[in-house]
Amino acid sequence: MRTTRAKIGVLGAASVGLLALSLATTPVASAAAGPDRVMSSLGAATGGYYFDEAGKPVVNVLNDAGLATAQSSGVTAKVVRHSLGELTGVKQHLDSLGSVPNAGWGLDIARNQVVVDVYDATPAAERDRLVRTARQYGDLVRVDRHAGAMSLFIKGGDQISNGKSYCSNGFNVEKDGKKLLLSAGHCEVLGGGGPWNGGKTVGFKFPDEDNLLAENASGVGPSEVRDGTKITSFADAVVGENMKRDGRTSGVTSGKVTKVDYTFEAEGYTVYHEFCSTAKSAGGDSGGPAYDGGKGLGTLSGGDGSTSCFFPASLSVKRYGVSLPQS
Repeated sequence: MRTTRAKIGVLGAASVGLLALSLATTPVASAAAGPDRVMSSLGAATGGYYFDEAGKPVVNVLNDAGLATAQSSGVTAKVVRHSLGELTGVKQHLDSLGSVPNAGWGLDIARNQVVVDVYDATPAAERDRLVRTARQYGDLVRVDRHAGAMSLFIKGGDQISNGKSYCSNGFNVEKDGKKLLLSAGHCEVLGGGGPWNGGKTVGFKFPDEDNLLAENASGVGPSEVRDGTKITSFADAVVGENMKRDGRTSGVTSGKVTKVDYTFEAEGYTVYHEFCSTAKSAGGDSGGPAYDGGKGLGTLSGGDGSTSCFFPASLSVKRYGVSLPQS
């Protein structure tokens, strides 16, 4: 692993590895353009879109008219029962009930459902209440049960450290000509605070969100993952999308995005709007990048050993007003 300041400028290398959540990935612009246009033309009569096993976009429609519209645009479509509005409404209702320790819920667009995850460590009374609520929605909600617990990682693609804990850098960004690092906010809160690799903390948000902005003390600008992938844009992850993630502990692993707009609680902290993936991660990977080719998707929050969840880079970029380095 590269740990020197001179290497921290490489964007994917240094993730803090605080949360074990799954990171999800964003589709390529060329692949997403068709589905976006079809969804816009359908308005509320759509169930969102995802990528199938072949990596092709599939738009969920609600009736034969929607099917014809999609097919006339050259886009694959599938008729489903529930609209994206219905799915989002149920997810927001679950959010309104309050967080549940070691549990989470979000949108599985491919299966046209809200998925609720419960673990052995989920308190029995709260788990039963959550499951009862989920069952009220019939096939609109699916409950998946998992062994163990969700966890937050504080240890640290280049490593970043404050001398007490380790994380991973997600993306090199800049603002007003100043070189900065974008990582995970839980590293700042649970890891004892900056400076990170000599760079002062500029801002952070955790819980609710999970992002950290710190000075890039190396002054190295280009946003690039350790495997050589150059990040040229930020995008939102799509269910079914193939993606990779990188971090100081696990290196580069790959998987598919399984859930978006995901809410979870781990170790007493709740985070919203995450996306999750089958790409594996471990402690110390927190803050590391999720990416699909040149598209930066998010920074690692946490997971459960088989799933990794990420906070969307697009939301962090909006919060801090940063952009990718020009040099």
